[in-house]
Amino acid sequence: MIGQREALRMFGCEVFDPEGHRIGIVGQLFIDDDTEQPAWITVQTGLFGTNESFVPLEGAAFDGDTLTVAVDKDAVRHAPRITLHQGDLPPEQERALYLYYGMTYGVAPEGVASADDVQPEYVEAVRLRLRRWVAAT
Repeated sequence: MIGQREALRMFGCEVFDPEGHRIGIVGQLFIDDDTEQPAWITVQTGLFGTNESFVPLEGAAFDGDTLTVAVDKDAVRHAPRITLHQGDLPPEQERALYLYYGMTYGVAPEGVASADDVQPEYVEAVRLRLRRWVAAT
């Protein structure tokens, strides 16, 4: 798990997939609103870093110079394009990213195996809220 201290050093570092293919450069960091822990990054890709794709930090490893994420380069390249409004990630786009990467979105009540088995209204009420983290310089 990548903590806040490590996350401060990730800005601008190179990002690789599990096979060692270079994906791009870390652009922005998003933290989980409840835990205050780093949860997602954006990776600047394309010519001159003009495209930005969201990538989950779940299963990622940071060695101080490079970040290796748990998803492959093609998955990042085909991820939904997100336009940020006032810096934070809108809930409907957040949900689309979680579903695209095959991650559980929301929290299920006690006694329920997964969030997919409960009413959509409940999952929406307890969604994982991501917000952009801006490091003070």
